[in-house]
Amino acid sequence: MKSVVLLRSTPVQPDPPVEKMANTLLAEGYRVTIAAWDRNSNTKRVNSQMKLSNGTVDIVRFGIPAQFGGGLKKTLKPLICFQWALFSWLMHNQKHYDIIHAFDFDTGYVASLAASLWNKKLVYHILDYYVASHGLSHSRLGNLVEKREIKVINKANATVICTEKRREQIAKARPRQLYVIHNTPDANIVLSETGIEMQGDDSKAKIVYVGIFGRKRFLQEAFEAVRGRDDIELHIGGFGEIEKEVIQEAACNNNVFYYGRLPYVKTLALEKQCDIMFAMYDPVIPNHQYSAPNKFYEALMLGKPIIMANNTGFDDVISNEEVGVTAEYSAAGFMNAISKLLLQRSKWAKISMNARALYEREYSWELMHQRIREMYSKL
Repeated sequence: MKSVVLLRSTPVQPDPPVEKMANTLLAEGYRVTIAAWDRNSNTKRVNSQMKLSNGTVDIVRFGIPAQFGGGLKKTLKPLICFQWALFSWLMHNQKHYDIIHAFDFDTGYVASLAASLWNKKLVYHILDYYVASHGLSHSRLGNLVEKREIKVINKANATVICTEKRREQIAKARPRQLYVIHNTPDANIVLSETGIEMQGDDSKAKIVYVGIFGRKRFLQEAFEAVRGRDDIELHIGGFGEIEKEVIQEAACNNNVFYYGRLPYVKTLALEKQCDIMFAMYDPVIPNHQYSAPNKFYEALMLGKPIIMANNTGFDDVISNEEVGVTAEYSAAGFMNAISKLLLQRSKWAKISMNARALYEREYSWELMHQRIREMYSKL
């Protein structure tokens, strides 16, 4: 039995791309370990296990305190400490894995070194192109980082991107094998609603957001959009940089309901019980023009209308396939989009059918599973 180690700079509590990849590899007969960074802990290393539908994976978390969304300058030192801890672990455990599957450059650089030193196969999985997602474009540091990331791509046995559009971002690289694996949910997941007790007023339309609480996640604008209205409310879960502000908003805004950090299955369960989803990214940021938000795929699978900003990610798909609405990136634009969807209540059933059909045709996890099987068979 071949062994795979998945590397990720989050605690994987939850982390849908990592969990889905691990679960799929278990189904294909691989032994799977996850190595992760727990920024909320100062315990150097914690070994545990994670149960998934296809089996159990070992997980090692490196506790190195750092702030989520704090920017590269604030997290550079802890990032280097994490990379050193990760490299040391890969060195001491080199006999226990055959393949390294690294997510993004903050694990990819170390993974590439380890793969070269100990003759391991490397899969480099790009969820976000580093210089574009960390505000490093057109800087000396950015140029250096991009050159090194390109080397990682070129040396990897296989490279994964999350949308076809991302081919443009890595145009300077020459990947040996390139695969598009959309970060879409598995329709076979059991949506247990245990522990999800819906709050709010049943007469109001329910907008939902579960994810990272960052200042650039359009949360303040969403709070403003629902404040004082008698027809909509916001249901929110997750964790991150502005968590205290989210909790405070829920305490003083009658239309905001907070559910805390949710495992992925409960995230989907909450979204299923709500009416409208959104993924609003600022189109001024170049990386957002290539965005592939989890929420887009989740909305398709669950058959929910979604709101996305103009000129980001899948805005053209949303319009062409009639699975939601696009909006100007502002609180006013968001409110207009909500009002438009509320006026289209009679069309929600059709939107739901369109969304689910598009999921099955283009983005189902079954299709992604086939691509992963093909990719790993060629390593």
